[in-house]
Amino acid sequence: MTPDDPSGTGRPLAGGQGLKNALRRVFDGQIPNYGDYNLVFAAPHARGPEGPAYPIGYVVGYRWKPAELMIAPVDLAAIRGAGVPVEINMTNLAHALQWVDDGSYEVGTSTGRVFRFGVSADPVLDIGPGTPMRLTQEDDLVDFSSFMDAFIAMA
Repeated sequence: MTPDDPSGTGRPLAGGQGLKNALRRVFDGQIPNYGDYNLVFAAPHARGPEGPAYPIGYVVGYRWKPAELMIAPVDLAAIRGAGVPVEINMTNLAHALQWVDDGSYEVGTSTGRVFRFGVSADPVLDIGPGTPMRLTQEDDLVDFSSFMDAFIAMA
């Protein structure tokens, strides 16, 4: 066992409900009416080689009525907000699509903000030096994918 591999196995540790709760606290601390949103972790779309873990990402809140996304950047090493959250709804949505080549999503606002991100069932998050954690969100991904299908259809 080394400091870079706390589990001694070379595999990411299971993040469990504790990691989900920590990400929820980051989101809730930045978003009014936070209880109205379902959450998923999303990784920014990579432009080039990508390592096995994400040091920064988004906590994406979504709700069906009114149809809306809230994208909150998160610094995973510190488990805290990493920027100003962006609300995307039918009043400021410029485009929404899913890329065929890799399944990632892209949403853009009428003010020119564009986010491209991927949501997977079990992403590996780098929550600190040498501390990769796997986040299980299979059930969340099913609901989010259905939401995005509807959101894209409304765009």
